[in-house]
Amino acid sequence: MSDINEYGKFVHFLAESDDTRTFFNSDEDHALKVLVELIRKTEHELRIFAGCLCKHVGNCQEYVMALSDFIENGGNLYILLNDYDEQAAKGSDLYKRLAYYICSGKKSQIHIKTTKTHPYRKSDPDKKGVHFTVGDRKSYRMETDTDKRTAECSFNNPERAKMLVDFYDNEFNGPDAEELDITKLFM
Repeated sequence: MSDINEYGKFVHFLAESDDTRTFFNSDEDHALKVLVELIRKTEHELRIFAGCLCKHVGNCQEYVMALSDFIENGGNLYILLNDYDEQAAKGSDLYKRLAYYICSGKKSQIHIKTTKTHPYRKSDPDKKGVHFTVGDRKSYRMETDTDKRTAECSFNNPERAKMLVDFYDNEFNGPDAEELDITKLFM
């Protein structure tokens, strides 16, 4: 499926039909299609484990707007970053938008922390770091190669999503995770 529009239709179909299959994707354009559909499909809670979210997909307007809609619709956003870059964050549309929502009274919906944790798949002998997004404890995109944006995805796999959520919550609520006040970036 080389045509990105056709791929977008395929991903939309999987999301809307709650299809249980696991599929793979790579590169920023394909990642963006999956992540935007995952965010749009999520109703209650979205967990993001990423590097800094200031570059690549995290800086695309379509991604920023999907997260905005999610917050506007009352969803709870949890972000855990393991390569936070304050200078890059200052120029990020995503961080500007999130800071706006926090200052506008949606602070209880947006939770951002940093960590030194660098998760990897147990089956990977090279221990390459992974990033992932989980929606409503059932859909996920786990990036297994953060340089090539190669990922494993599913819109309906509660068992796999639970493993990611359990890991995420343990790290997010652990002693090494530090609260990040992004509103200070824009004062």
